[in-house]
Parts: sequence; structure tokens; C-alpha cells
Amino acid sequence: MVKNRLPFPREGAFIMGRVVDIQHQYIYVDLTDFDGLPSEEYARGMIHISEISSRWVKNIRSIVRINQRIVLRVVKVVPDKGQIDLSLRRVNSAQKALIVKEHKYANKYENLLQFLTEAEDINISMKEAYELIGWPIKEQFDFYQEAVEALKEEGKEILDDLENIPEDVKQAFLKIVDENVEISTVNIIGKLKLINTSGDGIEKIKDTLNEVINVIETPTDTRKLTLSYIGAPFYRLEIVSKDYLDAENILSNTLEVLEKVTLQNNGNFEFIRD
Repeated sequence: MVKNRLPFPREGAFIMGRVVDIQHQYIYVDLTDFDGLPSEEYARGMIHISEISSRWVKNIRSIVRINQRIVLRVVKVVPDKGQIDLSLRRVNSAQKALIVKEHKYANKYENLLQFLTEAEDINISMKEAYELIGWPIKEQFDFYQEAVEALKEEGKEILDDLENIPEDVKQAFLKIVDENVEISTVNIIGKLKLINTSGDGIEKIKDTLNEVINVIETPTDTRKLTLSYIGAPFYRLEIVSKDYLDAENILSNTLEVLEKVTLQNNGNFEFIRD
């Protein structure tokens, strides 16, 4: 279950729900990430048959089943009545994939805080963990994925900016993040062929390689460009990024630099992608 600070979702939000009842005209869904009214175990929402599909629905059970988890859009919320109107048909495949992925990271975020409450010599409840660390960090980011990955890459700086965190709690949480968070990356790999037949060709090739390395001004473990020597005139080029589009942009910038520098140095290059 993913914890939310508010008891009800906001209108227009995309959320995860679990089907608990299917009627002739309605589907009832438990929103286990939200507390709902004090009298409820969870907030509960309803999907009218008109919001299930853009096409005519003969049998609701042919579309959903009991206990199925589905991504929904919040159409209307009346908090004092506990009323939450939901839509299934207003969710496209991209939005569904985003929420499923976000839900996974939200669970991971909560697990990190749970590990903190179980850490040796750390006496802190889950509620205290959220108030001290969980909510203040999450409020800095739009998505849980961003929060989790930022903790891995710059956790010390993030925690140092927060107030009233005991040093032992801070160090224990940083250790937990380091041991339990691994950021997925994409790679672009290829062979770079550099030729320069000038009298000082070797120096000019070194200059070219330096220009390539500087395409990424501040490399990190999850965003970097590396070159390694294979054997004249070939070099192995690898680009690492958290995002495939960003990796392609880095490659494009690299090829532009190569074209410019080799032209200035009266050389030539070829990139052979693996």
C-alpha cells in the first residue's frame, strides 16, 4: 500500500484502485492508497458504466474482475460524503504505464522508510519517519521515482537541507538507500574510428578525444560518456543515461563535436554503432 498524506485523491489525478464489487451499472473500487473517511478502512470510489469504456459495454465482467488493480482518473470528489467518481475510459496506455511505474516507486519509497524503523539502534515509528523524512522529501518532487533516484544520487545533500533529523537517523537512512536503491540506465555503445595523417596527427587525435569527453560537463554514475582504447585507429565509446532520449541527444551532440573538431584538424572520423 502506498501512503498518501491526504485522505482523498484530487480531481483529475490518475490513481491505482482495486476492484471490490461489480454491479450491473457500476464498479466499486477500493483506493487503498487513501484513508478516506474516519469510518472507512480505505477510500472507496465508483465507476459508472458510462465511464468504463468508449464503446458500448454489454457485460462489465468482460472488462474487469474482482481484485483486479486498475489505473483510473478521478472525475469528482466530495470529501464530506466520501464520494469519489472515477473513470476507466479516460486513461490511455501511456498514462496507465506511468502510474503503474510510479506506484512501484512509491512502494519502494515506503519500504525505505520501513527499513529505517527496523534499523538497529534507531527508535522511530513509521509515522515519525514520514513526518521527519518522507513527506518533506516527497514535497520536493513531482514523482516518487524522482525522489527515490535523487536520494540515491544526492541523498546527503537532500537530508542536510532538512531540519531536526538526528545524525544517527540520517546516517542509517543513507545506508539503507545506498544498499537498496539501484538506478536503471540505458547504454549506447559503439566504435569510434579516428584518423589524422598530419605530422602532429597523434596530438590532434588526443585533442579530439578531449573534446568528446567534455560533451558531458558534469558526468555522474547515471549520466556519463566514456572512451577506451581498442587499437589504432579504434576507440570504444559508451554513453550511459537514465533516459533513452537523453542518451540519443548526447550521441547527437558527440557526433556534432566530432564533425567540427576533425574538420578543423584536417582529420576524419567514423562512428560504428553496436
